[in-house]
Amino acid sequence: MNMVVLIGRLVRDPSYSEVETEKGKYHIASFYLAVPRNFNKGVNYIKITTFGKQADFARDFLTKGKRVAILGELMIGSYKDKETDKTVYTTEVTASRLEFADGKDANGNTPIPFPEPDTDGFQHMLK
Repeated sequence: MNMVVLIGRLVRDPSYSEVETEKGKYHIASFYLAVPRNFNKGVNYIKITTFGKQADFARDFLTKGKRVAILGELMIGSYKDKETDKTVYTTEVTASRLEFADGKDANGNTPIPFPEPDTDGFQHMLK
């Protein structure tokens, strides 16, 4: 089982893009989440990528400093750096669910409800 649950704050506003393929249009959002380590021993900065309705949610409602909970899958990869010819290892989380983790906002309002996860996986295709 590959399941990751994180709670942290966005380091900056999410980046958002739409990719057109022969099968349709895919929505992709990515951002970095600052997640405190145990016992106040620093912070991990973790790249988060999400697709479909979750990407739209990230674009519309998540901003720098917002505290969110993430449910997703750990993805580990590598690539060869062209300048140094060394292998660079990458770690990120592909999020299937995003939720606000803050309480009420400054006006006492409950945060906007989060979207339900896509029924067909994390790459929801819009029509």
